[in-house]
Amino acid sequence: MNQDSYDLRTDMVMLRNSDSISGILRSGNALWVNIFLSLSLLWTACGGGKTAAPSTAPSTPSLPPTTPAGAIPVQYWGLHVLDVKDFPALVPYGEFRNWDTQAQWPQVETCAPNPASNPISTDPCFDWSTFDAETSSLLNNPFTVSSVATFQVNDIAYTLNRTPSWASPKPNDTTCNGLSPAPGQCDLPSDINADGSGTDATWKTWVTALATHTNGLDDPTGTYTQTHAHIKYYEPWNEWYRNPEVTNWSGAVSVYATYAQMLRLTEDARCIITGKGTIHNYPAAGASTPCTATAIDSSAMIMAPSSASDETAYQAVMQNFLYCNGTGTAAPFANSMCNWSGQNWGSDAVDIINFHFYASFAQSTPEMVVSSEIPTIRAFLDSTDAAKPLWNGEGSWGLVTQPQDIWANDPYAQAGFIPRMFALYWSAGVSQNFFYSYESFLFTTSSGTLMQPQATAWTTTYNWLVDGTPTQNPFCRTGQFGFSSTVYSCQFKRASGNAALLVWDAQYGPGGTTSLNCTNSATPLICGSTSITVPSTYSKDWIDMSGAVHPFSSTLSVGANPILLEAP
Repeated sequence: MNQDSYDLRTDMVMLRNSDSISGILRSGNALWVNIFLSLSLLWTACGGGKTAAPSTAPSTPSLPPTTPAGAIPVQYWGLHVLDVKDFPALVPYGEFRNWDTQAQWPQVETCAPNPASNPISTDPCFDWSTFDAETSSLLNNPFTVSSVATFQVNDIAYTLNRTPSWASPKPNDTTCNGLSPAPGQCDLPSDINADGSGTDATWKTWVTALATHTNGLDDPTGTYTQTHAHIKYYEPWNEWYRNPEVTNWSGAVSVYATYAQMLRLTEDARCIITGKGTIHNYPAAGASTPCTATAIDSSAMIMAPSSASDETAYQAVMQNFLYCNGTGTAAPFANSMCNWSGQNWGSDAVDIINFHFYASFAQSTPEMVVSSEIPTIRAFLDSTDAAKPLWNGEGSWGLVTQPQDIWANDPYAQAGFIPRMFALYWSAGVSQNFFYSYESFLFTTSSGTLMQPQATAWTTTYNWLVDGTPTQNPFCRTGQFGFSSTVYSCQFKRASGNAALLVWDAQYGPGGTTSLNCTNSATPLICGSTSITVPSTYSKDWIDMSGAVHPFSSTLSVGANPILLEAP
């Protein structure tokens, strides 16, 4: 892989290395040293082109029956496109998250606007040029869906955070990570106090301006919303667990914020945008004020400020934001202002439960995310939150320049990761899946070409699963059809109406019990050698990750990279 492909511009290197990928630099993670020391041994033992024997590993934990009803929608294919010059994307996708682009808070609100400006979004301190270029490209570059219709990317997700330097109380604070340069972007404006009180006027002005602009309320021609994608989903802050106020975080900081401050940011955003909710600790600490604002967009949805799934401490940040009821190692830190135990204030402020489900380190795989991490999260959600959409706000195989990333140096394993992630996350009840990112893992900016085989695997996965309807719950299971316990199979009906079965053996490749570098193996497109007897239903053909169609065979070899079996 061309290492330069991970960076959009030279001045964004620090962004790529520290802020974008959830948990890439886990400075407080005790596994760091062990992973680093053992990885060279792991890769030495990968075996190159050797053919692995069938596994006798213990059965993978069963997956809970949480697969959403109905077909897998186009919108499930979420993508981050980081640079406006890379539009239109050369792969299909159905949803967009505006994060790590050149249209975040510091680039849009460049100075302190005049409060008398009406509407506030028209004040000269707001520069909407890049934001408008992105949203215009999204709506005006439709792509073919299922070879039948065209699809425009609309109703996007937007992450509100990163304090502009002019609004930061510590504009020279170099402990922050974010857009390069990032000093002061992790420090909240001084008009919101640690206990959540204060006017919060700086934040409210920003949120008001953004919602006003994306809904076209500042456009005298009345045509803005017909020519630009619209924000439907608002996220108050990205990965706020990277914060020494709430975790033992020692790396670059996303935000210095107490639970009360994050609750206040979320409640103020909800009130301004949707006209709903209650504002706690306003106008003073301990007060509760019903929202009386006129909704700018009553149909908009508020995402929970994102956390990560791969550490108990990071999961606890979400639990405590919602309920402040963590105990033991999950208990809120002293002085973190988590003061609504027994109340659901955080839960009441959000419509979507929002995690970042990366799978990068040690034995971390999509299979482990869905069999271990997601069930742990569901266990602390109350019935109201369990019924809300569960989103993957970011996910991929992580930053391959870090030596502990088990997916590094193996492009074919990365390609196989894509269908495994999209199938398994849907199976586990994740209803929106944002891949991070186009320029990082699918497209090389310097040459303007798609990375292979990853980009082809993305499009193949899309063609396999989009508009497909799972015919079992959970969608993906182990040990079906007499297959071994490490073989996953996902039954569904394709958009064409044909029955199909997605199959792979998770014992192979990165994180598997049988060490194998897919790219260096004898069969990179398959990456393994488990023999299966094909169920008689699927007697039409089978398709590999490259999209190549092969004639039916009653026995096949499967490995880490999924294949699709089709019925007549």
